[in-house]
Amino acid sequence: RRRTGVHDAQHPVRGPGRLRTLRVRVSTGLPIPAGVAWDTVKRPETLRYVTKGLLSFRTEGGQLPEHFAAGETYRVRLLFFGRVPAWWHEITIVRLDDAEREIVTSEQGGSVKEWNHRITVDERGPWRSHYTDEIEIGAGPLTPLVWAYAQLFYRYRQWRWRRLARCLAAQPPSGSA
Repeated sequence: RRRTGVHDAQHPVRGPGRLRTLRVRVSTGLPIPAGVAWDTVKRPETLRYVTKGLLSFRTEGGQLPEHFAAGETYRVRLLFFGRVPAWWHEITIVRLDDAEREIVTSEQGGSVKEWNHRITVDERGPWRSHYTDEIEIGAGPLTPLVWAYAQLFYRYRQWRWRRLARCLAAQPPSGSA
C-alpha cells in the first residue's frame, strides 16, 4: 500500500486503562535519483535542514558525525522553534541498510518513552524516488497529543525534503565541468 501522499494512522491499542502506541506514516515523491536521496538521508546535516524552523538540536559533548552509523547512539537537546529548550532526546540507529535504503531508529526522551522511526527511500525511475517516514509513538497518556504533533512535524519535514530535493536536482552532476 505505497502511494505518494499516503498518511496512515493506527488507532490506539488500549491496555488496562492506558494508551499504548500510535503510528504515523507520511510519504512523498522526490525529483532526485534514489541513490542521491539515500546518501542525503544518512547525513545529520540533512536532519538539521528538514527540521529547521520547528525543531533544532544541540548535541551533548560535541558535533554529530558526518554520516549516521548503525549501532550508534546520539544524545541531543531538543529546541522547539530553534530557541525553546525541551528535553534530552536519545537516538539509537538500530539498522542502517544501504542495499534496502532503510534506516530504523529507536528513540526516547522526556515524556516520549517510545519513538521508533523507519525511513525508506525507493527508486521510482532514473530521476525519481519515494521517501517514507513511519513512526510508532508511545508517550503514555500524552500519546495522542504527541501523535498529533508528529503528524504536523513529519508533513513539515517532507515539505522541506521536497524543497531540498529541488535544489539537489538543479545542481550539475558530480564531476561535470
